[in-house]
Amino acid sequence: MMKLSRREFLKISGIVAATTASGGLTSLMPAMAQDEIVMQWWDHFLPLQPLSESVFSAYNEANPNVSVEYSVFSPPDLGQALQLAYPNDQAPDVFALAGINVPISALKNENWFSPLQPYVTEEWLNSLPESIFIEGRTTFDGELYSFPIFSFRAHETLVWFDKQILEAAGYDPEVGPRTWDEFRDAAQKITANGGGTVFGWTQGVGHIDRMGPTLTRLAQLAGVSGDIDFTTGEYAYGSDAYVNALEFLVSMERDGSLFPTSVTMDTRNARSRWATGSGGLFFDGPWNPGVLKGNYPEFLEVVGVSQAPVPDLDTPAYTYAQPKSGDFWISSQSEYPEHAAAILQQFTSEEYQIRLAEQMDQPPLDLDTVAKADVHPTYSKSIELFRDIVRLSPDPLVKNPAVSEVLSRMNDIRPNLGEIVQGAIAGEVSDIRGTLQSYADQLSAERERAITEAQSEGFEVSQDDWVFSNWDPSADYTSDMYGEA
Repeated sequence: MMKLSRREFLKISGIVAATTASGGLTSLMPAMAQDEIVMQWWDHFLPLQPLSESVFSAYNEANPNVSVEYSVFSPPDLGQALQLAYPNDQAPDVFALAGINVPISALKNENWFSPLQPYVTEEWLNSLPESIFIEGRTTFDGELYSFPIFSFRAHETLVWFDKQILEAAGYDPEVGPRTWDEFRDAAQKITANGGGTVFGWTQGVGHIDRMGPTLTRLAQLAGVSGDIDFTTGEYAYGSDAYVNALEFLVSMERDGSLFPTSVTMDTRNARSRWATGSGGLFFDGPWNPGVLKGNYPEFLEVVGVSQAPVPDLDTPAYTYAQPKSGDFWISSQSEYPEHAAAILQQFTSEEYQIRLAEQMDQPPLDLDTVAKADVHPTYSKSIELFRDIVRLSPDPLVKNPAVSEVLSRMNDIRPNLGEIVQGAIAGEVSDIRGTLQSYADQLSAERERAITEAQSEGFEVSQDDWVFSNWDPSADYTSDMYGEA
């Protein structure tokens, strides 16, 4: 293959005009003085740009000959840029993997990464939480390559509400609606009090990529492990937990409690309606107060939050999140892995994690730093709610990386889960149980076909790779448990 200069590569990629910082891609220099080091750093974390730049500036102050050319892309553009950069030996020193729809293990096999562990201190390694050391996600052959800067303990189905509206409906705003029945009842009473202008539940039901996970979250709290039943390896969409969770959501549309145009709205528009007084209850994640602070600061002062509702209060309920992959990776093409590693270590420092928490977005890796951060009380409460119920789940890809060969061969099944949720709430799905079971059956058949195809090409993989006999629903599934599954 013909090798391109960095400038030629960027022109061909069509991404010279990408969003950048510190000059970014448009000021890449072909050569620097012998003693001057300019590192390239590509990621997609636009909201974190000022925070990242402060880390780079601090490192430059301590190491005047080392600077960072920092480029922030949209996820699709980042994926495209990386795929063009690697074969032309133009990869950045450090990068994120947004926009790359290839398993991390496959990229490792293609020699994309340099290990992090040889360049960090033992003290720093020991400071990291055990939950991040996941083979195939952050480590390979037991050696650390990357780490997440955010915690896995989060979900998108917290109950957010206008405290005044909820209190007028007869509910304690410090507690919120705790069960499905209470949520439904509160929504009905809010609607009755609203005089046709305020509705009990406002949601972006048209945001199908969000509604699928929302249904799964509610189903987990009803007793299922998620889309896969870890005890059998079967798809669980036809289970009572999924059926009952969807019927709960549909019931509020039938009650007349759902904001009228929610079925076609996305989450951003739904939040806008809710924040401007048209709704009482709203499902969203921990980032909600951060968004409200930027767009609806006055409304933030009357907002409360409570745990995602459960079917009943007598049964312990948990929700599950898979292990997080690393957020930043050192390129195998980098000439400065020791500097890259030194900078990366700052992303787990208490100072950085506190400032990350103050963004009020995804929870920081170190949840304890939230208590030291200047954040809205609802953000702090969200973190404590996550500690209570979010558990680390098993990941079939970690158990057997060949699972990726199956997943990559599977065709999409339509309608997908989010579309089924939207259709059911819109009244277009009359047989909820039958539709969910049909979806599970089609996925099972498609997975079996993909397994057979992967096996025929020499990959050792089976449905057993989705089974975790030692899974405890109430506990984190840690890296040492995979060998016993």
